[in-house]
Amino acid sequence: MPFTVTGDPDVEQRIAGHMRRICQAILEAADGMVRSIILTGGFGRGEGGAAPDELGRLQPVNDYDILVVCRRDDWPSWWRMRRRLKALEPALSRHCGVRVDLACKTPGMLAHAPLTVESHEIAVGYQVLWGDGSVIEAIPWRDAGLLPPWEATRYLFNRGAALLWSQLMLDDEPFTEPVRRFVHIAVQKARLSWGDAALILRRRYDAVYRRRPALLETCPLPAELEFVRPAYAQAVQDKLMPAFPLYDKSDLAQLLAETLAHHELVWRWTETERRTAQGQGQAFWLSFFQHAAPVLRDPSVRLPFSARLYHCMVTLARLRPLTPALWGEHPTEHLVRVLPLLLFLPAEQVPWPAAARRLGCLGTDWKRSPRQALGRRFIRAWHPGPPF
Repeated sequence: MPFTVTGDPDVEQRIAGHMRRICQAILEAADGMVRSIILTGGFGRGEGGAAPDELGRLQPVNDYDILVVCRRDDWPSWWRMRRRLKALEPALSRHCGVRVDLACKTPGMLAHAPLTVESHEIAVGYQVLWGDGSVIEAIPWRDAGLLPPWEATRYLFNRGAALLWSQLMLDDEPFTEPVRRFVHIAVQKARLSWGDAALILRRRYDAVYRRRPALLETCPLPAELEFVRPAYAQAVQDKLMPAFPLYDKSDLAQLLAETLAHHELVWRWTETERRTAQGQGQAFWLSFFQHAAPVLRDPSVRLPFSARLYHCMVTLARLRPLTPALWGEHPTEHLVRVLPLLLFLPAEQVPWPAAARRLGCLGTDWKRSPRQALGRRFIRAWHPGPPF
């Protein structure tokens, strides 16, 4: 099975060489703890992106998503494996020239995986790089029509977080080629999330990018969201065959501002459909911020004690919110409430003290420049580590 849609033998061989190096590094570090190594994501489905370099040769772009399945099904083994894999990511990313994301799961985690886009896409589109691929068959979720509506929110949240990071980069960092590419990719992924959210809400999602634009044409959308269809079709094309225009900083900042305005419209429509917020204008996002029930999972299901304990530990490690609400939930339940305030509300309408408590900001230093300080705090909790 190919890795990209290009059909170019050189880039296919180059990616195959990267996969061999990744497997070698994992097996050397894992010391007999690995059951299988699986390539997921776009490259795993044969839809990885490739773009020409300065010499005209196609090079892989975007991320390599690698799933490593533990041989043993216990938490200590999983934790040791995960730490070892994360330590490999920087060197492998430098070697491959694209970001390498190494995820780790036990067979039990796969068999009891929640119904998410991630679980569904792993189940229906992957390539076995090493070991026993049958472990993936234990994932029960192969019908995309069953995806729950909070997965639309998750898409918009994650792509919105990358837009926030793009804002901070353009404000705080030198305008380099890596920054230009990061912002361009964040914009394109945000546009993808608009169509993906609509497909999930209308129960017409498909793991294969090439089929999604036609499916989106069959989805009823309100008149104010008609921009979604052409933007989505263009973003899918850019995902499969990326191009990186040489924007100057002012043009890219304008593109980012336009993308944020559209992102707000799609996200507002999504939460209106889900009834997780209410009100007009800025009151809508204040209502969302104060929503008491979980918004990224089924609020009618009580989590088992072990899950609540794990979430509490992760929340303490990554966020340490100064409010007791939702401590038994994953830290993203705190982050998802704060993000629209940082992205969409004017400064005078943001409840900065409440947002700071939600993000675990101590002291008063953040008050000098609250949007920048809370934005940087948000990014550290959402994505520990460098952006590229």
